[in-house]
Amino acid sequence: MKFQISSSSKPNRRRALSQCLIYFLGCSMLGMCTSEAYLSSPNANAFLPRGLKTRGGADAVRRRSTNTMKMEFHDGLNFNGDSQSEVTLDVLGCLNGNDDDTPTTNGSGKINGQKLNGKKVNGKKVNGFANGFANGQKQVNGFAKGVSQQVRDNININDKSFDTKRVINADDEDQQVPATFIADTKLPTTFGQFRLRAYRHESTSNEFTGNEPCVIYSEDKPPFGKDGNFLESVPVRIHDQCLTSEVFGSQRCDCKQQLRMAMEFIQHNGGAVIYMPQEGRGIGIANKVAAYALQDTGMDTVDGNLHLGLPEDARQYGCVPSMLHDMKIASIRLLTNNPRKVHRLGALGVKITQTEPMVVEETNPYNHKYLVAKHERMNHTNLSPLINGSMMPRRKQQQQTTMSHATDGQRTVENALHVSLSTEEELMQVPTNGEETTTATTDGATAGEDGYCFGRQSVEDAIAAIQEGKMVVVVDDMDRENEGDFIMAAEACTPEDMATIVRYSSGVICVGMEGTRMDELKLPAMVSNNEDPKGTAFSVSVDATKEHGITTGISATDRAKSVRMLANPNTFPTDFSRPGHIFPLRAKEGGVLARDGHTEAAVDLSILAGRGRAGLLCEIVSEENPVEMARLPELKRFCKKHGYVLTSIVDIAQFRRETERIADFE
Repeated sequence: MKFQISSSSKPNRRRALSQCLIYFLGCSMLGMCTSEAYLSSPNANAFLPRGLKTRGGADAVRRRSTNTMKMEFHDGLNFNGDSQSEVTLDVLGCLNGNDDDTPTTNGSGKINGQKLNGKKVNGKKVNGFANGFANGQKQVNGFAKGVSQQVRDNININDKSFDTKRVINADDEDQQVPATFIADTKLPTTFGQFRLRAYRHESTSNEFTGNEPCVIYSEDKPPFGKDGNFLESVPVRIHDQCLTSEVFGSQRCDCKQQLRMAMEFIQHNGGAVIYMPQEGRGIGIANKVAAYALQDTGMDTVDGNLHLGLPEDARQYGCVPSMLHDMKIASIRLLTNNPRKVHRLGALGVKITQTEPMVVEETNPYNHKYLVAKHERMNHTNLSPLINGSMMPRRKQQQQTTMSHATDGQRTVENALHVSLSTEEELMQVPTNGEETTTATTDGATAGEDGYCFGRQSVEDAIAAIQEGKMVVVVDDMDRENEGDFIMAAEACTPEDMATIVRYSSGVICVGMEGTRMDELKLPAMVSNNEDPKGTAFSVSVDATKEHGITTGISATDRAKSVRMLANPNTFPTDFSRPGHIFPLRAKEGGVLARDGHTEAAVDLSILAGRGRAGLLCEIVSEENPVEMARLPELKRFCKKHGYVLTSIVDIAQFRRETERIADFE
C-alpha cells in the first residue's frame, strides 16, 4: 500500500508531507489495528475518513487501487498556483525486503526499487516514517512484538491476488437464485447407502462461493414429495463446505463432526443435507487461510475476517428455495445452531417449522476458542453446556483420541497377528473395548451371581458398535441353543456387511421386528401352527420389489437392500414381494426380558443404540467343523481374530434390568 502527495514545488511538497505525517501519527495514537496497517483492505477509510479537513483547508479525497492509496490535497489556500500536491510514501517499505531502518535509495527517484513519479524524495525520511509508523502501531495496539513478523511471514500483503473488494455483504445481496437439477446417483458411504443429487445455478455477486450445490439423502428414505404433494417438516441440514476439516482433517472447527452428525441423523430419520460450496463462511479458501494466520496471532474467527476487511459471514442461500421446491418440500426442520441461518432462510421464503440442535460432544484445544466465538460473538444457540464443560460424552468409546486413523482392515490385521501369537488361555478371554475382561465357562454362556456372563462392559461395547453400524456376536445360554449370531442394526447393513455375514454364517438372513410394524407391512406368520422348538416366529419371507432396484434378490446387494427396506419406517406393504430371501421374525413384546432369544436381542440392541427398531441376525457356522454351528470356545477365538465385540443374551437382559424402565420400550 502506498500514499501519494504531489506538488510542482519543493516548499509545497514539504508542507504536504508534514500534513500527511501529522495525520498518520495521529492515527497511530488513536490505536489503529496493526493488521489494517499492514494489509490492503477495502476498509482503508480507517486511514482516511471521508470529509477529513486538513490544516490549511485542504480536503482529503480517497482513491483506491489494489496496492496503492493516493491522497490529494486540493488547494484551499492556493499553493503558489498549484492545483494539487503529491508525494509518494512507501508506508510498507519497512516490510518490502528491509528489516532495518535504512532505506534503499540510488538517487534516481526510487526507494526500495520503486519509482516515485519520476521525482526524488528524501528516502530516509519517507522510510523512517514508514518504519516508525509500523513500530508505533505494534505498541499502541498492545500486540506482542512478534505479531507483525508473523503477519509478514504468513500473509503475502503485496500479492495483487489478495484483494477483498469483491466480497459482498451477504445480508444485503442474498436473493433467490433458480437452481437447475443436473443428476442423481448412488453414494455408498461409511454411514450407509446414500444418494447424491447435484444442482447448478448462475454465479452470484460473491465470486468466492461456488454455484454447484448438492443434496445428500438416504437411499432408503428419499425426502421427495410425490404426485404433486409437498412434504412438510422434512429434516434438513444446510451445511457449508469446509475443505480444511472435511478433507484435510483440521481440528480448528467442528464442521466435520457436524456433517457426520447430520448424515447419521438423516440415515436414521430421513431428510437431506444440502451441501453448499461456501468455504470459510463464504470468503473462499485463500482468504480463510489468511484469517487463520491472523487467528494464530490471538484473534478469534470474527476478528480475523473483520481485520481483513471481510464480513464475518458472507454466505448466501439464494438457491435453497429453488432446490427445496424441486424436491417438493414445503417446510423443513432445520438442523442448526445458527440463528443467522434461520433468519436468512426465512427472509428468502423458506418455511422453518422448528430447529434441531447440532452440538458436538466436546471441544478440543484447537477449536475451543472458535466455538466460544460462535457462542459469544455469533449468537449460536445450544452451546452453553459445551462451552461451560458440563456436557458429557454419550459413551466411553468416543473419548478415544481423535488422532487414531486405523482402518477396519488395519485392525483386522492387528487382531490376526495377535491371535497368531496368543496362547489358548489368552484367546479364551472375552474381548471388549474397555479395560475389563472376564471369562465364561468353557462350554457355554451362563449367568453369574451378579446376573452377567461376560460383564456389563460387554453390553456397553456392543451398544457402541451397533451405534456405529458395526456387527457384534451374541451368544445365548449354553442350555438353550448354545449358538452365536451376527447381530447389527438392520438399517445399517451394507452389501459388504451382507457378504461377510453370508461367508461365515448359515446364510439364512433374518430381521427381528416389532409385531406392530410387521402388521403394518402385512407380514403374517409363515405357518398358523408354529412347531419350532424355540418358538421362533417366522413370517412369510420377502424381497424388496424391482422398483427399488432388486434383481434376483439373492445377491449381497439385493439382500442388504431388502433388509434396509424392512427397517425403514416409511415403507409400505407394496414395497415388498412375497416370498423372498429375507426372513422377518416377530420379536416378543418386552424383548429379552420376555424371551431369551436372538430375535429379541437383535431388536433390543438396535433400540439401545438409538438405531431403528429392527435388527439383522444370522447364526455363525463353525470354521473348524463346517457341518456344525460355532460354539463358545470357537466364537471367542473368532471374535478375537476379527475384532468383533462378544456379549450374551443374559448380559443384555441384566443390563436392561439395571438401566431402564420397561415403559421406555413401549
